[in-house]
Amino acid sequence: MCFSPWLNSQWVRQLLGKEERYWRAKTEIRAFIRKLIEKNMLEDEATDLALSKDRNIFFNLAIDLLKRGVFSWKNVEDESNVMVFGAFETTANTVYYTLMLLAMFPQYQEKAFEEIKSLFPHNGDFEVSFAETQEMVYLDLILNESMRVVPPVPIVSRQTSHDVRLSNGIVIPKGVQIAIDIFHLHRSKLLWGPEAETFNPDHFLPHIYQDKHPYAYIPFTKGLRNCIGWRYALISAKVTLAKLLRNYEFKTSFKFEDLYFIEDITIKLKSVPLLELKKRE
Repeated sequence: MCFSPWLNSQWVRQLLGKEERYWRAKTEIRAFIRKLIEKNMLEDEATDLALSKDRNIFFNLAIDLLKRGVFSWKNVEDESNVMVFGAFETTANTVYYTLMLLAMFPQYQEKAFEEIKSLFPHNGDFEVSFAETQEMVYLDLILNESMRVVPPVPIVSRQTSHDVRLSNGIVIPKGVQIAIDIFHLHRSKLLWGPEAETFNPDHFLPHIYQDKHPYAYIPFTKGLRNCIGWRYALISAKVTLAKLLRNYEFKTSFKFEDLYFIEDITIKLKSVPLLELKKRE
């Protein structure tokens, strides 16, 4: 849709019989977000929680702007909806693909499990705080490597704002639409070494990753047009993965070498591997 926005227009959804489902899902999500805002407002009024909340978290900042009269209630809802809608499919895909890769490479899954178990000794339902997500250091490596091997959005479009000279001397004129192939960039052996096309979280160990080109890894793109919700997407993915990996072991007979990727607006698989779940103690 970045190349053909009309494909997501209302009349096309009506033609395909998806308009009713679209509006029902949209209404339910908006109602859920409205409840979160109301709950947050009530908690702030009842206690001094507002004083201790992290203002770097968008939701807290939006609520603060509402209270100070900078944002209207509609502003808070609309901005929160942008964050949620923008991350739905990409975050869900990232969580699944990470579990898929960990099922294919159980040695890394066990390392992640041990880290999560040290933070949450008991399985079942548990709350995950923002501070605890920051302690999941190995899970960070895994998530980064998952999005390197299987970037949520494999290709993005941009328009040059001025003439651009490439390293090979070719000049791209101002005003030209270009496509950035993130999928193959992330798998470049020139940038990532001989194991570029396989899954190995060690690629993101600090002493290894620090020497990479700053644009060698761009799952959320970079610059002025980067994804504004990337921090929230990572937090959401880490919370979900922590709960799943603490409670279940994931296995699959599907081989990594047999994955067949289809480049679309979001990355797709020709055949989606089935995962076997085993309850953890």
